Amino acid sequence: MRKYLIVAIVATTAMAFAATSFGATPAATMKVSVTPKKAGTKKKPKNSTIHLTIKNNDSKRTLSKLTITTPKTFKFSGKGLTTCKEADLVAGGPAACPKASKLGKGTANALLGVNGTSPTPLHFDVTPILVGKTRIDFNLYTPAIGNLLSPATIKGSKLTITVPDAAQQPLPGTYAGLGDIDTTLKAKKGKHYLASTVGCKKKKHAFKTVLTFINNGVSPAGDVTVKASSKCS
Repeated sequence: MRKYLIVAIVATTAMAFAATSFGATPAATMKVSVTPKKAGTKKKPKNSTIHLTIKNNDSKRTLSKLTITTPKTFKFSGKGLTTCKEADLVAGGPAACPKASKLGKGTANALLGVNGTSPTPLHFDVTPILVGKTRIDFNLYTPAIGNLLSPATIKGSKLTITVPDAAQQPLPGTYAGLGDIDTTLKAKKGKHYLASTVGCKKKKHAFKTVLTFINNGVSPAGDVTVKASSKCS
């Protein structure tokens, strides 16, 4: 009898653990949309728009870098497009740049003071600006701080975005924790496209993003990987 009781307890515990594991909230989530859904081909790439949303479910973590990997059915390049001089962007903000160099718009939300007792919301307006064929500067604006630049490099299928120190730690010893990021990217000049599709594999464009967090005193350093796909045909 005791043997059966032990087996039952073990089984019940295992089921409860499994239920807890499967029901656990993921560290972060991502949604991605590529339009139009009808993909182009290698001979005839199709100009496309990317809409990317990332939600961090542990807002005590401070982001230092994002690495976005695009699918092989996708091309991402600033070659042949209108650019802005970085010096002009630094001096005058997005308004000082050619309209065609602006790749879209977005937002970023954080909590300021996650290593303190009373974190407060921190909102950034995000404007991606092309400053070179392999370089994008994401201009982050919030009234309390002004303009900050988050530089990004394009290398093959990867877009690596570095979060500036002033966004990670807006005040000395006061860290910001990531809430969410939402951005749209698109640009065209003649037959040159920032983002274009050259095929459709298994009816979807699969994206992957690695979020790199630092040790801010309340949350450890580490990477979180999120994946999402956009339907295509």
